[in-house]
Amino acid sequence: MKSSWKRRLAALGLGALALAVVFALTLTVSNDVRLMYASGALLLFGSAIWLGLQPDADWFDGILLCVPMFAVFSDSVLTEMPLLWPHLLLWSVATGIGLVFLKAFHRKRGLAVGLVIVLLASSIWYCGWYVPERLARSFKHFGNTSAPGFTLQSVGDRSAVLAPKSGKILVIDFFSTTCVPCIAELPELSAVRTELSQNRDIDFVLVASDRGNDTPERFRSFAQKRHVTIPLAFDPEGKVFESFGLKGIPALVVLDRTGRVRLTRKGYNSADTNFRHDLVQFLTSL
Repeated sequence: MKSSWKRRLAALGLGALALAVVFALTLTVSNDVRLMYASGALLLFGSAIWLGLQPDADWFDGILLCVPMFAVFSDSVLTEMPLLWPHLLLWSVATGIGLVFLKAFHRKRGLAVGLVIVLLASSIWYCGWYVPERLARSFKHFGNTSAPGFTLQSVGDRSAVLAPKSGKILVIDFFSTTCVPCIAELPELSAVRTELSQNRDIDFVLVASDRGNDTPERFRSFAQKRHVTIPLAFDPEGKVFESFGLKGIPALVVLDRTGRVRLTRKGYNSADTNFRHDLVQFLTSL
């Protein structure tokens, strides 16, 4: 009985450690949800193999191993992106295969190898197709509605477009210097602007607000340190942001040449590998 409790506590502790590593990678390396999935699957699989070596290890140990990751992921990620529910399914599969892997390998080597191949194939499909495609669909919202009247505040950047201009496409990206996804999106948006630099009828503006704890000075300093080339503007109290009916950042809005809202993008994740291509294609089609 005593050894059983020790094993169960070890399973819970390993789960908490795996959780800490996964979220540390997400915060320090990339916010890419595929990295979150892959690192979680590897850690749970390896921890489950170790648990499977312990005397009298059972499925309840595997459940305890998954509990920390499942609880935090469901609360902090799944509520915002429910399309990522296969993370939980595939993590469960990785844990289950890990628990029985060594025993199966000694008795039926082909079965053990087959299970790992199935897990790898499922993971490749999930990370290579499902996640990028579903994220792109969930972020993009096409339309053809009248834009609210607005004028942004200058932060000293004379090249910034502060209001829609007839005959020109305007791309507005609502941003914050403390927003991790916003910063991750910035190189991609800059690349889009560079690719379309010959199109004189497309303007880009990066917009911060004091609602995101920014000030014009802080925003300008951030842009200088990061060598941001996109023109800057400010949205006091987030009034322009609210007028578009937006809630979270980053949020991107595209106005066509007649001042109508043709696209809104709510959110960003590095796993959306088609971001640049899709945005360039859409802007050139207007």
